[in-house]
Amino acid sequence: MLMENAVDALKMAGAVLIFVLALSLSITSFSQARQASDTILNFRDRETQYINGDFYYETTGTERTVGLETIIPSIYRVYREDYRIVFVGLTEPLYQYKNPNNPQDVEDRYVLNSDDTSKEPRPSQDANQNNRTFLEAILYGKTDTNFNNWYGNVIRLPQTSLYNQLKSATEIKEYLGVYTTTQNADVPESMKTEKRIITYEVIY
Repeated sequence: MLMENAVDALKMAGAVLIFVLALSLSITSFSQARQASDTILNFRDRETQYINGDFYYETTGTERTVGLETIIPSIYRVYREDYRIVFVGLTEPLYQYKNPNNPQDVEDRYVLNSDDTSKEPRPSQDANQNNRTFLEAILYGKTDTNFNNWYGNVIRLPQTSLYNQLKSATEIKEYLGVYTTTQNADVPESMKTEKRIITYEVIY
């Protein structure tokens, strides 16, 4: 009888030991799985650039140091070729958008050819002239009667023109990529379109 009790006790002790080992392994596995999932969730792929927290674009692997001779022609073609330009690191914005319905609502803008065209007004008549007027004001701070008539009540130019900001930079890096113009998850993939984007990182 004593022998049977001892065997049963050993069996119970073995079962408890196995249970404790299994529980420890499970806890360790769950901890490692959570750590891995947190790493994946927080990881930013090196091929993805995050801009302004509003959208992302995938780089095409092209990165180079450029000067004004590259940037200025890109700016003049931005509307004609329909791509987007984003400036990062400027000391002042490209311009400030003033809400015509609320003059106190002023927003700094660092993007050319934004999807939000209401904040980048370009009158429809004689689009080429309008675009040039807008871009020369942004680039050089140059305004004329057309600019004042078309943009005077919604655009505020910075004290330092974009040209002078770029000219005083020690280095400007250019990144090329594409992004999906529609970020709405409910829109089918077939309805989404890709748009080229150029990012200029200005370093002083």
